[in-house]
Amino acid sequence: MKKYLVVASIILFVSGCASTTTKNFKVIADPPDAVIRVVSGAEQKEQKYTSPASITMEVPQEQALAAKAVVEVSKDRYKPVTIAVRHINDGDTIRIKLEEITHYRLKYRLIKPVQSDEIKLQDRSVSISFSVDDQSFQMSLTNLSTYPLKIRWEQAEYTDVFERRHRLMHSGVSYQERNNFIPDQVILSGNSVQESLTPISNVYVSPKTKNYEIEPLFPREAGAGLKGKTFNLFIPIEINRSINPYNFNIEIVDVAKEVVEQ
Repeated sequence: MKKYLVVASIILFVSGCASTTTKNFKVIADPPDAVIRVVSGAEQKEQKYTSPASITMEVPQEQALAAKAVVEVSKDRYKPVTIAVRHINDGDTIRIKLEEITHYRLKYRLIKPVQSDEIKLQDRSVSISFSVDDQSFQMSLTNLSTYPLKIRWEQAEYTDVFERRHRLMHSGVSYQERNNFIPDQVILSGNSVQESLTPISNVYVSPKTKNYEIEPLFPREAGAGLKGKTFNLFIPIEINRSINPYNFNIEIVDVAKEVVEQ
């Protein structure tokens, strides 16, 4: 008798968890060739539609599962839009207009420690130059001194256009180890290195792809407002037991909107 009671309880429990509500709604996307992706909350099943899409789906009544039921509209070079199905009423018509991502080409100049139209510095000890990519800084460094030098990466910093400070990682550090101590990098006299420098706080694991991704250095929505803004790269270098604090203060001198071909 006890065995049957336990089985009955399990059946009731499972049945309760699986209860759903049916919703019928329509999605109209702009641009019309955008992809409409619908994910159910219970089994995380995915279906794709083209606009206009008449959609019928089962939405779990359990709150945690219902939150995972979403409609996503996406297209290359546009910002995706995601809507939770629990916010959609049965019979609704949802019109979603995607916003095109605008790309800008930025031009820079070095303000300090010297003024230069290039981000480049040379003294008796080192020659250092930088170029700026969408997600990272490319650094080329040559040891001009007669001593080995050490780049003190654990103290290296990037201060962004909003004056927020970030630790830096170089291309020899794996994403998994980015939050650990970063050891000094030794460069012998006369030798050179090329490193890609990324703010550690910009590296994250995408909840969608489960892969590592990197946020852009500058917010895309800022656009032309970046002109005149400054940022700073701090690269401490030890030579013959003396630390030279190289501070590169860089200005964004021009912002040009780029036309992206569809």
